[in-house]
Amino acid sequence: MSKKAFKSQASSSRAFSGAFGGDSAVFGSSAGVPAFGIVPSSPLSYVYEPPDLTGFSDPNVGVAFKNLQKKDGTTKAKALEDLQTYVSSLGAETGGVEEVMLTAWAKIYPRSSIDSSRRVRQLAHTLQGQLAISCGKRMARHMPKIAASWVAGQYDNDKSVSRAANESFSRVFSSEEKMKNVWRLYQVSILEYAMDVVLKETTNTLSDERTTSPDDSSAKYSRVVGASIMMVTNLVESISAADIEKSRTLLNEFFNEDKIWQLASDSDAFVRRALYRMLGSLLVRYKGTLNPSTISGSVLMAGLNTTQSGSAFDYAKVLALLSVEVPDAWTTYYPGSGKKSATNRLCHFLKKGSQGGPPDFWHQIGALLSNLPPSIIVKTADTESNKSVDGAKDSPTPVLNALQDGLNSKDESRANRFAAWNAYLTASDVALSYFPDATTRRRIVTSSVLPILAQYVRPSPDNSRWAVTGAQGQEVCVRACSQAILRDAGSFEEGWNALSNIIIEDLKTSLPEQAKDYVKSQDSLSAETDRWYCLQAALLKGNVQDFTGVIFKHTVSSEISSAVAVLQARNGKPYGAAVALETLIQKLPEIVLSDEGCKAEILRFVNSSLPNLLLSPSAKYLIRILNHLDGPCDISRSYDECMQILAEAPESISKSVALQSFTSSPRLATTKSLFAMVIAGLTQAMKHDDPMSWNLVMAAISNPVAPESLTDEVLANMTEGLSINSKSATSLHGLEMTIMHNSDKVTGFARSPKGSSLLSKLLLLADSPDDGIAQRARYASTTIEKALAAQGGAGQATNSLIEIVNTGLDNAEAVSLSTDALVAQARKVLGSSSPNDLPVMVQALLPNPTQWNAALELFVSRVPDPSVAITNAFGGSLSIISPTSSDSSEQTIPRDGDGKSAALRMAQYTTQIIKSTGIFVSATHDQKTTVCRYMALFLQLASDNLSVPGSMPLWESADPDTESEIVDFVAEAQSLLGGWLHRRDSLSSESIFEVQKQLLDASCGLTASSYYSGRAYSALTAEFAELHGPSVNNTDADLIKGFRRSNNAFVAAAYLTSASESEELFRLCNYLLTDLTGHDFRKNLAEVNCIFSRMQDYVNDIPQQRLIFFVQHLIGQLESSVPSFTVARGQVLVVLSFILPAVKEIYGPFWSVILDDIQKTGAQAGLYALHASLKLLKLLRRTSMLESNDDLLDAWSEKKTAVAEFLVDLLWQLEGYPDDSHQPRRIVNELLKRQLVDLAHDVIVEVQNLYPVIASEPAALQEAAYELLHSKIPGNQEQVSIDKALSNDFVAHLPEEVLSLILAPPSIASMAEHNFERNIPSSLRSYILSWQLTFDHWEKASYKVQADYVAALKEGTYTQDLLDFIFNILIDGRQKPVDASRYDFQTSGLGDDRTPEEETHGALIHLYYLCLRRLPSITKDWWRDSTSRQLSIAVESWTQKYISPLVIAQELSVISDWAPSKSTAEQPMTVKVSPSAREITASIPIDEQTMTIAIRLPPAYPLARAEVESVHRVGVAEKKWRFWIINAQGVINFSSGGAGEGNSIIDGLMAWRRNVTAAMKGQTECAICYSVVSADRQLPNKKCSTCKNTFHSSCLFRWFKSSNSSSCPLCRNNFNYS
Repeated sequence: MSKKAFKSQASSSRAFSGAFGGDSAVFGSSAGVPAFGIVPSSPLSYVYEPPDLTGFSDPNVGVAFKNLQKKDGTTKAKALEDLQTYVSSLGAETGGVEEVMLTAWAKIYPRSSIDSSRRVRQLAHTLQGQLAISCGKRMARHMPKIAASWVAGQYDNDKSVSRAANESFSRVFSSEEKMKNVWRLYQVSILEYAMDVVLKETTNTLSDERTTSPDDSSAKYSRVVGASIMMVTNLVESISAADIEKSRTLLNEFFNEDKIWQLASDSDAFVRRALYRMLGSLLVRYKGTLNPSTISGSVLMAGLNTTQSGSAFDYAKVLALLSVEVPDAWTTYYPGSGKKSATNRLCHFLKKGSQGGPPDFWHQIGALLSNLPPSIIVKTADTESNKSVDGAKDSPTPVLNALQDGLNSKDESRANRFAAWNAYLTASDVALSYFPDATTRRRIVTSSVLPILAQYVRPSPDNSRWAVTGAQGQEVCVRACSQAILRDAGSFEEGWNALSNIIIEDLKTSLPEQAKDYVKSQDSLSAETDRWYCLQAALLKGNVQDFTGVIFKHTVSSEISSAVAVLQARNGKPYGAAVALETLIQKLPEIVLSDEGCKAEILRFVNSSLPNLLLSPSAKYLIRILNHLDGPCDISRSYDECMQILAEAPESISKSVALQSFTSSPRLATTKSLFAMVIAGLTQAMKHDDPMSWNLVMAAISNPVAPESLTDEVLANMTEGLSINSKSATSLHGLEMTIMHNSDKVTGFARSPKGSSLLSKLLLLADSPDDGIAQRARYASTTIEKALAAQGGAGQATNSLIEIVNTGLDNAEAVSLSTDALVAQARKVLGSSSPNDLPVMVQALLPNPTQWNAALELFVSRVPDPSVAITNAFGGSLSIISPTSSDSSEQTIPRDGDGKSAALRMAQYTTQIIKSTGIFVSATHDQKTTVCRYMALFLQLASDNLSVPGSMPLWESADPDTESEIVDFVAEAQSLLGGWLHRRDSLSSESIFEVQKQLLDASCGLTASSYYSGRAYSALTAEFAELHGPSVNNTDADLIKGFRRSNNAFVAAAYLTSASESEELFRLCNYLLTDLTGHDFRKNLAEVNCIFSRMQDYVNDIPQQRLIFFVQHLIGQLESSVPSFTVARGQVLVVLSFILPAVKEIYGPFWSVILDDIQKTGAQAGLYALHASLKLLKLLRRTSMLESNDDLLDAWSEKKTAVAEFLVDLLWQLEGYPDDSHQPRRIVNELLKRQLVDLAHDVIVEVQNLYPVIASEPAALQEAAYELLHSKIPGNQEQVSIDKALSNDFVAHLPEEVLSLILAPPSIASMAEHNFERNIPSSLRSYILSWQLTFDHWEKASYKVQADYVAALKEGTYTQDLLDFIFNILIDGRQKPVDASRYDFQTSGLGDDRTPEEETHGALIHLYYLCLRRLPSITKDWWRDSTSRQLSIAVESWTQKYISPLVIAQELSVISDWAPSKSTAEQPMTVKVSPSAREITASIPIDEQTMTIAIRLPPAYPLARAEVESVHRVGVAEKKWRFWIINAQGVINFSSGGAGEGNSIIDGLMAWRRNVTAAMKGQTECAICYSVVSADRQLPNKKCSTCKNTFHSSCLFRWFKSSNSSSCPLCRNNFNYS
């Protein structure tokens, strides 16, 4: 126990030290100890003198010891754990545990070791071991007090406790010798402990009856007694006789105590077992110390009459030993007689059976009965106490009756039956040996032995008590028969003949085929005859074969004749007779074939009758008879007749059964007609999947004598059927059954030339779209491969797999294996290859250059799509590709079932096999170079197809899932290639340099193939240089110089787009600009573009004059010779965008010409040219450019409006082209959107003309149109509001274009199918943007105009459909609602940096927020009318949690800003807002009092209704006041207003103020009290008819009372109440 743990108990320690004071406690005792009387000296009693706890150095130890004396088990366990922690914390330097602790522990440990709590006992033994180890030899002086408790704990009936005691004991006394010394040294203490427990302790001394239940007390007492007896038993067994002499007297005294032996009939099984084991040890070692009379009376007489559940085996074992060692205990010393006689008590015990004991119980009973005195076995039991059961009265000994009752007991386990019957037969044999007269023996054999035989052969419900069930039934019957023959052979012969006659009768009387229970009857007869003849065969092998052989010959002859007669007479229908005949011939051939009569009878039946019965139910058994006789007898004629009959018989189940039986026979090897029948059956099975035909084929294949030619033909037909669609499933089924029945033949066939295609066809079938067939085919191929490897055929399997892989790579067909399957086969080859074979395997498995070229040829010769120039470094260089006759764009591309080309399959295979195996480590330099080169080339092709789908048709499907798969694969391939480039070893660098050289050489020429090779070189070199720095090559300068005159444009482009900065490169750039000025600008323009794209700073170092001349030349070429739709035009614009910043301060008219030229590039132009013109426009609009040149600024100011119109026209022209999968088009659209947004204020366009773009597919164009509309709609609302104000008849309408766009939301089904990881569906984006534009109409619109817009939306289900859609997405379609706190839903959710799905959620939440702000009444109506109660609750809860707090805060803020401006002197009203209470208080002063109401907003506002409550009513009747409150509440909750001028809460306040003001208008003071409002809050309501003054009712009545008059206070005329 750590010091930290003790600190928490400081208060307890003080309480311990002060209150209890160790031995000086009050009345000289502690809690739980009686204050008066003498404290018992027993170490186990719960009443004891507490130990001295005053000397501890650490007071917390004393607290723990004090807790050990508590009653609660949990408290004790915690105290023991604390003590363990404390002892563990003591180091060697402290000297271990202090002595005072050992003294206290020696007093507490014995009681803790027997505690009722298992945990306490376990911890006590563990702590004892720790203490002994800690204090060492100092424990010796305390061992006499604790040794017995320690060793007794090892016999605790709880395994965990005994294990803890054993472990602690063995840790202290580590050797066997040390343990024996403990037993020897402390034997006296152990015996004294045991005697005290047994003789002195009781349940009441060990447990306090006040706190312990009787059951717990009894269990504790039994556990302690049992452990003590077990401890004494171990003492007797482990100590030699010489060592035990010093305690001999004490031992004799212990063994002669009657109380100990009375425990033999104790109610606790643990105590009984302990006593029986002790008695067994004493009988073997110290038999002389026992008193036979005591043992006989307590163990026999009392024990036999006691239920031995849980101890039956130990009791039977000690009884068997007692009958051997002290047999007189059953007779001479047995004290009982009559009903208590030994025989009666033994029978009573045996009738109970094993009482849950194991089979060994009956073995011990057999040993007991074998050694009992004869008088006990043959003595007749008392008839009153041992009434016989039916059938038992004939037995001359009651022990056999009792045994039979016991083994037939309902509680007896079936597993014990065999052992029980053996014990019974032992008893019957003993009984037979004790009776000399034949009559008695005959009675015993007839009544007690032979019924076993009869019930076994022919079971009968009436004699179920004789049933011998289980697999050992025959063994029991053989023993019973042998016993009967040896003791009374005559009785056995009579019984046997009777049974034979019964079986013959059963053969004759079995049910006919028409009977309901025909099958049951025949099966029963079959089982009966099988037991009969198997028993005979077993008896013939025993020691009574001479006697039984004579009897069996007589009975067998009769049985054969009867069976044959029955089969002939009833046409083979009673197949039970055929089974009997077949079993007889099989089991008893020595009798059947040695007896001439029997043999002749059998052969006569086989040759004359059997062939005619082949189509009967007995067919398969009759054929087995032929098989048994084939060899010993000549039955050829019968075989021939059978074959002829089967050949002529029509197809039927009977014929199939017969054929199946024949194909299983040895005759299959020599009967050609069977061969043909098997092949015909195979054809039928593969065609119709007929089970009977398959059974015939499997029987033939499984036959060990089947010829190899037959097996090969069957398997060849199955293999061929695997590739035929109509037969693939049935052929696979047949192959599976063949593997199951005889896998060796399948393996042998797969190794042969005929079976070389078996594995490949199975692997093809493993890629079947039918998952069931695919899984079965994979399992079959794996099984065959494993079998091949196990049988040394791995080489053949490997060659087959390599052939499969290469065929799959070379050919892309509908039936081709998937790349995953190819990789799996390649991995199998690599996994099974030895290190020596690995290089050869690698060469065979990695694609070679020939394979790569064949796969890529159809693609590298294809002219690329011009738009891909936007996305790669080569830019417009593709414009100089020369058209060739080898363009493959029109050729059909072979594809596999997934639409993948051979090139894609090869790349996927190569990537997967390299990443999943170590194949690349074993590859040669040439192989690595090949893979790297062609993978780099493939990645360029794949990137083009990803950018522009279909431009490089490596795959066919446009399915998003397929595209996602390809994107992942391309990323994986790029990662693989990047991993190679990252390596710095010389071997890798050498391979990369070789790849670069090959790619650069392949770039020569102006073909498409040269273009792609150049791109691959450029990408590879640029990445390598970025990782490792530029490579220094002496030939670079010469190479750069040659580019000026070279015709290999792609070689130059490849090098220049990846080259590093150098003087030669800069010089080349100057030369090229000079050469291009004044000449055809297209010559070498691509090289200039490549240089500037790589080295943009070069332009600043070139002389400006040269740049000006070059720019003027390019502009002139643009105006004269370059069409506006060509890639070349785009290339010119790109070059201009590089050069113009360097000449931005040069004045001239060319700036205006450039802006005009930009406007000529319309949607009909190529995307590359369009992209270049938009980028150039963006450049010219830069502030730095405009401020540097007045000519440019003037040109832009002049043409700004025209450019804006050009961009809008471009927007309309591009809206019909989807860009979801078209990356270049998406880039252009994004660029166009940015230009339009920047020029939004300069765009002059009719708003309605932009709405169709909102419904287009390109997201960028949708957003561009939205931004334009968003900037114009609010401004238009000012004019609409003016029109509304000028004319009461004017009705504001939402544009029809907007209403058509929000007419219906996208379907939920289409949303569920869409992949939101990719983008937002265009229909959903259009719907969201349209609603945002709808709500834009509320901005800057007057309240009346807003009301018109609300009315327009109420005419349809626009808002309801929107809300349904929103909550289908946010709540209803999800397990957990969307967390709106993650979004700033006050602004639009589209366009932020989130995933498409999150972007959608944010936008929908924003729309819902706008619905609550702009359309609260419609939203509340939708929520209130929802048909789904569950959805309604979810929406309310979600709104309350996320939306309402913001809406409420905004409402209260609006009211706070509004209130001061609306309170005037004529109409004063004070409004107070309490945000924390969500409450608005409005007050109006009336005289010196105030009218006050409170408006409380619920947490789910505005879905839930606001409540208006009365705070202070003045001067108005209750009914009218309630009307005003209800009116105000109705205005708030049912108004169509939103935030701002039409706020519904403000409307409610204004309505209430109008009511109050109207009611107070014209009110005068009461002429009596001079107040408008009386004390009872009433207005003056009593008017004088004469002077017309008004008075309060209460004031007027007080005046009448005080004046004793009913006159008016002012005019003094009588007051008229009328």
